[in-house]
Formats: sequence, C-alpha cells, structure tokens
Amino acid sequence: MKIAVAARKKNNTYMVEPVFGRADLFVLVEENGNDRVVIENPYRDDTEAAGRKVAQWLIQEGVTTVLCGDVGAKTRFYLSEGGIFSGIGYDGTVDEALARFAAS
Repeated sequence: MKIAVAARKKNNTYMVEPVFGRADLFVLVEENGNDRVVIENPYRDDTEAAGRKVAQWLIQEGVTTVLCGDVGAKTRFYLSEGGIFSGIGYDGTVDEALARFAAS
C-alpha cells in the first residue's frame, strides 16, 4: 500500500491540504510508514482539470490511498476508477492524518 497525503509545508511541518488538486505537494508514504518521499504537485497551477491530472499522476505512482481535506466529485471518480481510495475530512499534520487513518 502506498498512501499520498495532500500537503503544504508550514513552519517546517507538513500540514494536510484542504483541497486535493491544488495541494502544494504530496507526501508519499509506503505501507511500513517509515519510507516517505515529498514531491511537489506538478499540476497545482494548471488552469483546467488539476484534480484529474493529479489523480492520473498518483495512479501512475502506484498510490492506493489518498488523504486530504476534500476531493471534488469528478476527481473522486477518477481516483476510484484508478483503484485509489480517497479519504476526505483529514486535517492537522500529515503524521496526525496517517495515525487517524491507521486507527480507522
């Protein structure tokens, strides 16, 4: 399992981003929770279909779960079609979101 958390960096802490497609970056976490990679969102400033493009990118990266504040209906469809679970309603730090997801 590979989890992607939509995030932004604030005061050297990675915070969950409320809007999936416009996230500054994504923290990719392997199933063991120890291996993390931070990748800037290459589609953040696209004027059209940023969410779809991010969804396609994460599918290619092998992501199985996305955690964020919210995902639009069309983007949720693209994620679902690609076999990605979209966990919405997350906030706080990336570590807090991961802990909450693991406990669910």
